[in-house]
Amino acid sequence: MSYTMAYDLIRPAVTLYRETDPKIDMMAPVTTMNRIAQVACERIILMMNNTGLVKERRLSSMDQVLTYLTGRHEDVGLSGDRGDLYRRKLAEQIFLAFAVDGVDHNNVVLIVEAAIKLERETRRILMNSAETRYSAPGVSIDEQVLNVLARIAEIF
Repeated sequence: MSYTMAYDLIRPAVTLYRETDPKIDMMAPVTTMNRIAQVACERIILMMNNTGLVKERRLSSMDQVLTYLTGRHEDVGLSGDRGDLYRRKLAEQIFLAFAVDGVDHNNVVLIVEAAIKLERETRRILMNSAETRYSAPGVSIDEQVLNVLARIAEIF
């Protein structure tokens, strides 16, 4: 004898809570870029301090790093382009510590300036996003420079 029985293998989930549509956080890429810029800036300052060439006890800001790299610091011992030594040393440390190819003494200042600009721009955007995170303005940065900063920050 056989019986025909209906089975409900899958039942709809019963929930006590009201279902809502998930909201996508559009500020997540901006937050990630801000973190990349912050960590990259911290590591650049640390690398400049670790060179042992800086006459000040400790550098504490990216503006001081930029002052040394551009040669606008007060160092009587060096003649000619006083920032060249610091640019070469920082580029060497970036290559040795993070295996970033293509950063040399000619373009390391651009990387430092891009890190400063990215950090300031993303910080401004995040401060203005206090009301809503469902829309985000674009951030203008070169993709290769962002990749270099991400390698320095070790955020891939």
